[in-house]
Amino acid sequence: MQRFTQLKGILIVTLLFTMLVNSSAQFPDDIVKATRNADADELAEYFNSKIELVLPQKSGVFSDVQAKLVLDEFFKNNPVVSFSIIHQGVRENSSFAIGKYQTASMTYRFYFLTKNTDAKTHIHQLRIEEQND
Repeated sequence: MQRFTQLKGILIVTLLFTMLVNSSAQFPDDIVKATRNADADELAEYFNSKIELVLPQKSGVFSDVQAKLVLDEFFKNNPVVSFSIIHQGVRENSSFAIGKYQTASMTYRFYFLTKNTDAKTHIHQLRIEEQND
């Protein structure tokens, strides 16, 4: 089971890296700002109606309301010291970003996968993994 989860994560990251990167396009600043402020309410404004969340202690497909509660708990248990985007890319109506989320005692990688529909960006997937380096 753990092997499957690792393979799934590798496949997702590989997919993200193979997207055509458009250097003039930016990952939405409001998503970055909400994450930097550990503001689950603001970040939830960008959630798709169903979002896949993968966190160290909990994962699944959640409604936007459930996902906000899960993420709020993560933020409360892991207060942010800093957050920055370290890689991003855009392809047609999709974008991704990989960010570094630093707490006082731990570093996490955030993987965002978004799609643009109806002139709005929606987060379809958010993976948060412990960074061991």
